[in-house]
Amino acid sequence: MPKLSKLQQAVYDLLPKGAERPRPQDELIYLLEQSEQFKVTPRLVSQIINDLILKNQSQIGSSRNEPTGYYLIETPQELQNAVRPLSRQANAELKRVDTLLQIDLTEFWSKEKADV
Repeated sequence: MPKLSKLQQAVYDLLPKGAERPRPQDELIYLLEQSEQFKVTPRLVSQIINDLILKNQSQIGSSRNEPTGYYLIETPQELQNAVRPLSRQANAELKRVDTLLQIDLTEFWSKEKADV
């Protein structure tokens, strides 16, 4: 596993093991701002989590249902629970892409002009 940056390590260290009590993003932001002494945004936390998963192969899950937040995946069941909503989201995004690609722009805009 590649060496983590100081900020990546700080985020990783704040994640609880297991899905029972995931750490909410706003709590991560608060704790990081206290220790790192600079403004931390939700986008930055999301990017760090994404990098930890994609570049460092960290087993990080998230829960979108109460209690929400991030956690270190410990069991196959937690892995499935973390992957299921991501798969649904990916499928929905692909449907959107397919629909957009099927639109005939010339026809669409000619109808728009006719409606005006």
